[in-house]
Amino acid sequence: MRCLALAQGLAKCQVRVIFALSQACLDHCQKRDDWVGEIYLLSSRTAANEQQELTQLCSDEQANWLILDGYQFDFDYRRSLDLKTCKLAMFDDGQLIEAKRQDSKIAMVINWANGADTLAYDRLSSNALRCTGAKYRVLRREFYQVEEMPFETRTRLIITFGGSDPSELTLPLLQHFEDSAIRLPITVITGSGYQQLDELERFLNVSRLSVEHFHDCHSMADVYQKGRLVVSAAGGSQFELLHCAAPSILVVLAENQLFASEQASTQGWCSVSTLLEYTKDDAFGMNQNQQLKQIVQKTLALWHQPEQLHYMHSKAKAIRQQNGFVHIYTALYPETPNHSLEASIDE
Repeated sequence: MRCLALAQGLAKCQVRVIFALSQACLDHCQKRDDWVGEIYLLSSRTAANEQQELTQLCSDEQANWLILDGYQFDFDYRRSLDLKTCKLAMFDDGQLIEAKRQDSKIAMVINWANGADTLAYDRLSSNALRCTGAKYRVLRREFYQVEEMPFETRTRLIITFGGSDPSELTLPLLQHFEDSAIRLPITVITGSGYQQLDELERFLNVSRLSVEHFHDCHSMADVYQKGRLVVSAAGGSQFELLHCAAPSILVVLAENQLFASEQASTQGWCSVSTLLEYTKDDAFGMNQNQQLKQIVQKTLALWHQPEQLHYMHSKAKAIRQQNGFVHIYTALYPETPNHSLEASIDE
């Protein structure tokens, strides 16, 4: 989704964009009505063949940049890319820093988490452009176009754990809300990769909770605008929640989510809960159960503190970034005059 966000801005500036996608990604993209750019379907079945295919694609299309986003694009993968005139950019959530390997092939690092500009990317590649920190943050155009709702009209508790909810937290968290004595108007969002849809629907059919459920939602900005409070996985959606000024409890499920989430918590608009030790193993099941109960307790307590929620909403409004694309575009294409860039974006 952050690739789509960047592509939407580039397309508006008349930059030709090509997505190189697997079949699984293609199926997801074709469901969206806001997709931009051309699509090249990768036919390779091995990493080595894929590297050759990407290299050939960049050469055939005379690409300026190849932008990679994914944990599978590690040092060995990047080293095997035989790029000639095309420059390599890499989205990062911190895994490049954790790898502690210098990589002279990377010409640009993109990490728009708050505080990412303080990370030691100069040790990764001393010559790489560093599009790091909140000033480079870019969201999908729906977030810039949505009509903002006053906080007083926001009535929903929103629960979302990303496109696939890999830790399978949605259903057990709802069960804990069911066990509580308090009933809130809940909106549950599940993504296209969610694997427990049948179980969730069976639960909702018999639950006493007041729940509306959106599956594979393509208008997240509209839904987030209705959030009085949001319980969300602490991935890239936290930047969308910040932009929508939605007070949030961010649930950290992976090490690479820690830095951005801890930085966000210092800004005053969100709280952080950490479930890094989550596993389905029975040895940890009790601990996980207790942690989910604590999230429910924190949610219910915060829900009944309207002044605190309004404060969190106000903090988010004050710090959200509006013009990140201008900065990242200027780094990608420094030869473009600033005045013509502004005109393209504002049209």
